[in-house]
Amino acid sequence: MVEKQMRAENSDRISNLPDSLLIEILSWLDAWEAVQTCILSKRWRSLWTFVPYLYFDFADFGDDAECFNNFVSSFLRLRDDATNVRTFTLKYSVADDAEISDLVNPWILYALNHKVNSLEVDLFGKGCGCLPDCLFTCASLKYLHLNCYYQIESDIVCLPKLRFLSLYGVFMPNDSMQKILSGCPSLKTLSMHRCFIAMMNGISFQTVKSLTIEKCDLYSRYNSPKFDISAPCLEYIKFVKGWGPSVTFKDMSKLTQAMLIMTIDGENDTDCHFLSGMLGVETLAIGSIHLKELLTGELQNCRQLQKLKSILLGVCCMHCDFGTCAMLLKYCPNLERLCLMHSVEFCRVDHSGEVKLENLEEIEGSSCRNLKSIEIVWYQSHQSVQQLEQLMLHWTKKIHGVQIKFSEIMFESLLRS
Repeated sequence: MVEKQMRAENSDRISNLPDSLLIEILSWLDAWEAVQTCILSKRWRSLWTFVPYLYFDFADFGDDAECFNNFVSSFLRLRDDATNVRTFTLKYSVADDAEISDLVNPWILYALNHKVNSLEVDLFGKGCGCLPDCLFTCASLKYLHLNCYYQIESDIVCLPKLRFLSLYGVFMPNDSMQKILSGCPSLKTLSMHRCFIAMMNGISFQTVKSLTIEKCDLYSRYNSPKFDISAPCLEYIKFVKGWGPSVTFKDMSKLTQAMLIMTIDGENDTDCHFLSGMLGVETLAIGSIHLKELLTGELQNCRQLQKLKSILLGVCCMHCDFGTCAMLLKYCPNLERLCLMHSVEFCRVDHSGEVKLENLEEIEGSSCRNLKSIEIVWYQSHQSVQQLEQLMLHWTKKIHGVQIKFSEIMFESLLRS
């Protein structure tokens, strides 16, 4: 009898764990998976109602909108109202013209009213509408991710604890961007993808340390041809230029890592000015279909990049760009690593001929005495690879111990290494 009782007690050791630990285990499950544990035993019947991490994904319901809507609404209604929400993730997609915001706003309000710390909203549909205004006055919010075609119209932004902000497809007219920055005094990481940003003549990121601006449309309210970006605390930036005026970096003295990509053939791209505002950068990646024109204009007023140790250049071809690359390297006396990447994305014409070796005396690499490695990433099996290797050997003949290798890497890998 005793042996049978001991066997029964040992058969469900998990249920004998304290509530706090069981709730932590349930937090690793999606919401619909957590609810299903209620059928295990009486011990589990109500544990799911105390889970602070909520994850709702429309894809888990086989595109059944009615079933998904009923589930989320019922889940939040039956959940323990005294338990705050730490993380709230919502992924929703509809194919018709329904106003998604009319459905999801009550759910988002629930999270905001329960002192949510991390809010992730991914909405895909034609009618995303407007999100609750109190979203931008939530005192508990530390992490916010919005992926939806949504226009920020809040007059008041007060997010004192927000440290991470990610925006995708968001429309920010007038001075909405500056209101967000002014209302987020603790903001450290900002990521914007395919957003519309309207400002007077520029943006000032006073507290941001990590900044991503990828294919955003930048517009000056006064139709100015120039757009200034300043960030005195910035340490990392990824800037992929979209449509808009020429861009100038200012006051980025703490910047150590930078990635600059311009694949759109815009008329203002060659008038951008980056290097003069980031003289302390240590790792740099640049790719542009106008690399020669861009760097030629940049270097006219640029001082030496004394701290630059590693650089990646995305080039069209060595015919057009090698002389310009070598000219840039004269401003990098302490460079240790050079990577040249031939990218189809940056090509405007076909350059399949041999690499020309004339005027090498003017562009020899003697100024880069600390250079240790050169990495060449060449598109497919290009017939100029052997000539390019000869060019590299000649260019570095006065530098001892330089390793030259050919490989295949992604453009962003330089910043990860």
